[in-house]
This record gives sequence, structure tokens and C-alpha cells, in this order.
Amino acid sequence: MTRSLCKYRRSEISEKLDSIADLVSAPQYVCRSCARVANGKSSLCKPGRLPVQGKQAAAIIPAVTVASAPSGSAQDASLPPVGERLESGAMLGLPVGLLSVSVRKLDKKLRKLAKKKRKCLKKNGKYHKKAEKYRKKAEKVQRQFDKLIYQASA
Repeated sequence: MTRSLCKYRRSEISEKLDSIADLVSAPQYVCRSCARVANGKSSLCKPGRLPVQGKQAAAIIPAVTVASAPSGSAQDASLPPVGERLESGAMLGLPVGLLSVSVRKLDKKLRKLAKKKRKCLKKNGKYHKKAEKYRKKAEKVQRQFDKLIYQASA
């Protein structure tokens, strides 16, 4: 049994480049943990079968990076809902290994912005709640003041 590609250190990769090139020449499996590809299950730690074979996979990658960029409309059906990872490939039916690095970076930025937005909305909600509380308190004090003024004038 060959050693898992996922376990190789950098120095070993440079030493065994020829044997590694043979392992990844026609990928049929992708590691679900680290997104490495190989032509055999035994070369990966958590293998998963690739649905797209050979040269077709290379043709899809540029389309993925272009298609997954936000188009500006909030109701675009091709984008996943906020909070769901673009990396999952669920929206495109692709495994993680076929997505480009730029899509992963975009995904990370989008998730970070979504988190900031949720935090701001939560904080904004707290401020509105507090402002409503103080408005009610001020109205109550004003009513008491008006009542005292009315009693004093009578």
C-alpha cells in the first residue's frame, strides 16, 4: 500500500516528485479533508469519487470562478444562501477539489462580511430596544410632571 499523499512533508514531495506525478496524472478521487486528488483511493486519507473525469474537470474550473462571483442582485438563484459555504460545491454539484483558490478567498470574505452584518444588525436591534425603553420612561415622567403641574394650578 502506498503512503497517503496527505501525509507527505514538503521535503518528501520534492524528493518523490516523479512518483507523485504518476499518482495524480489522471485523478479519479479527491480527499474530502484536504482536497488533494489522486488516481487511487489508497493515496488519500479520506477519498471521495470525482464525478467529472480527466480533461472535462479542467474545462469546468474557469467557469466556476466566473459563475460564482456575485452579480449584484440579492435574489440570484445561482448563489447559496448566506452562511452556506461556496466551498461545499453544492450549488454547482462539484467536489471541493475542483474549486479554484479565488472562489475560496471570495467565500471566506463573503462569510466574514455576513458575520459582520449579523453582528451590526444585532447591535442595532439592541440600541432600538434601549431607545424605546428610554422613550417610554420619558413619557411616563412627562405624564407625572404634567399631573403635578395640573394639581398645583388647581
